[in-house]
This record gives sequence, structure tokens and C-alpha cells, in this order.
Amino acid sequence: MIKNNQQEKTILENAYQNAQNIDFNAISSSIKINIDVLISKIDSNKSLVSALVTSLLKKITTPTQDIRLHRTDFENGYSARVLDTQVTSPFFKDNFPKYANKESSFLTLATRERIKWTKIEGLDLKIRDKQLKECFLNIFDDVEIQNINPNDYLEYVFAKLIILAKATQIVFENANFETKNLETLNIHLIIKMLEKHFEAKLSSRLPVIAIYSIYEALLPKFERYKDKKLVPLQVHTSSDKHSFGDIEIYTLDNQPFEIIEIKHNIPIDKYLIFDVAKKSHNTKINRYYILTTFKSGFKNAETEKEVINSILELKKTQGIDIIANGIVSTLKYYLRFIDDYEEFIKIYTRNLIEDAGKSTEIKDFHLEQWADILKEKS
Repeated sequence: MIKNNQQEKTILENAYQNAQNIDFNAISSSIKINIDVLISKIDSNKSLVSALVTSLLKKITTPTQDIRLHRTDFENGYSARVLDTQVTSPFFKDNFPKYANKESSFLTLATRERIKWTKIEGLDLKIRDKQLKECFLNIFDDVEIQNINPNDYLEYVFAKLIILAKATQIVFENANFETKNLETLNIHLIIKMLEKHFEAKLSSRLPVIAIYSIYEALLPKFERYKDKKLVPLQVHTSSDKHSFGDIEIYTLDNQPFEIIEIKHNIPIDKYLIFDVAKKSHNTKINRYYILTTFKSGFKNAETEKEVINSILELKKTQGIDIIANGIVSTLKYYLRFIDDYEEFIKIYTRNLIEDAGKSTEIKDFHLEQWADILKEKS
């Protein structure tokens, strides 16, 4: 039975309110050092922050509980995952959605293993960053051995997250503002803008959002997509992600109709085609796109020939229509059907902001770079 957990929810809400007016000078240096490291690396380790919040919450509600024992199969342990799923994850979704886990932070390899979070045993945690691991374990040692008030830690975590959220909001507003000052656009200019954006580091999500934005603009215009729906983009890092591709169009009775899979700087080869065959087996997918940002699309002419032959064979055996192409040529083709180029730029910008608001795949610097690109064209 799911508990109401009202006491725990109230504690988090109070800590959140207190964090908005926190006196940073009153926070001990050890708290600052440990938390600042976790927050600085949160984009790639958000599960640790959520797991920490859950642990601190448990210590506040049950002071006698050793929060290093985060599993029920430890002697005198407790279920941190249940508390995280019922209280912490929903709280993060409401207040810090960018850093929220879809279900629980205790599904990652770093948090779910049967390892006590002590200074010694915790060294076996699957956390590559040694400084991050040390600071994470330091916090539990501070609370359990040094008797530092867990509420002080909790409020400082929230204070740092609030600062991050405010900084991100400013980036969002700047990107939105620049879409209002664009001069004349054409297909050539838009392609150059997108290509420049795709060159950013950690940019594999950007082409996905660009193609998704094209579909969002064009779906109502084509008879092919009558009575079809564009499925909202999923977060790539979801532990329980189950889908056919990066972008999906379904029938109204929830059957997959058209799937788009996007590869970033990866040439298309016959093995990617085989993967499509495996994923689409026993389904009635009408068309499957494999698109890549790799310049020539294929490594060489021989690879391209192998891909074409594989596609033809699958058409005969499974009846699925597979299209392998480059991102740029696909964007050029679809942009021909866009009546208002400025509207497409606004859709792309909006989708970047929405994606950045609910996951860490789109970074603040991606939005900052896009705002700069827009500013150059205004």
C-alpha cells in the first residue's frame, strides 16, 4: 500500500522554502565543499543528488536510522527506493524537473547495488569520478559519525538547486528573446544555423529536436499523417525507456506508423539496418527512417550499396519501407514545405527549452550557443 507520506512531504516543502532565503555565510565549509562538488557534476550524476535528498529526509524523520543502510536486505536497513519513488522523485518533478528521475534515483548502478554507503565499503560504488564519490560518502559520514544536522545539508542542497534553476531560466528567456528579432530567413540560412548548432559538444540530442520540430510543423499539412499523432520526445537517459526510435508517429489506436532514428556523426551501415529489422519484427510499422549527421551518410560507396541491398531485402521479407539518409538533405527537403521559416525557428527554440527543462541532455550552453546563432542572424 502506498503511504500518504505527509510528514516527509512537509519536511521537503519547508526545507525548500527555507532554502530560498538561506544565509550562505552560516553554512559550514564542509557542507559547502561536499555539496558544491555534487551540484557541479549534477548533469551526469543527478541520481546521486536525489538519493542524497532521500537519505537526509529519512534521517530527519527517523533520527535513529543509519542512512548508510539504504536497503531492506541490510541488517537494520530501510527501503530508500520506496521513499525516493513515493516522495523525492515527485518533489523533484514539481520543483526541479530538469534533475528529476523518471521513477527513482535508486535504479542506477551507482545507487542500487548492495553496498553500504560507509567510508570503506562505499569505495566499491560504481562512481567513476573519485572526487564525486568521496564527497558523496563524506556527507553520510558527517551525518552519521560527526552528527552534523541533516536539515542543514538538505536546505543547502535545495539552495544550490534553486540557483541553478534561476540561471537556467535566464538562458531560456534569452533564447526566446532572440527569436523575436530575426530578419529574412531562407532554407540555406536555416541549414547553416542548424549545422553550426550541431557542431556543439555533447550535441547528439540537437538533430533529434530539429527533425521533431519539422514534423511538428508539417504533420497537419499532409494527408499521409491524417489521423496520426506525434509522440512526445522521450528522455534518452530514462532507465525504462522502451521505444522503436527517437521520433515516433502513431495511429490514433496507438500502433506505430512511422519511426525516425537519428545517429550523430555515425555512418549508416548494414548493421543499423539489421537492428531496425530486429526492432520492427512482428510490428506493422509503415516507414522507418535512419538519419545521420555523418557528412556523406555512408562510410564509402561499398557500404552504401550494402545498405541499399539490405533495405530492398527487408522490403520483400517484412514489407517495411526503410529510408536511410543524411540529416541535412532531409531537413532541406522538409523545409521546402514550411510556409513560415520564422515559425520553424520558434518551434525549434521552444522544443530546445522544453527539453532542457525536463532533462540534462540539453545543456545551458546549448541554449546559449543557439541564442548567439540567432543574434548573428538578427
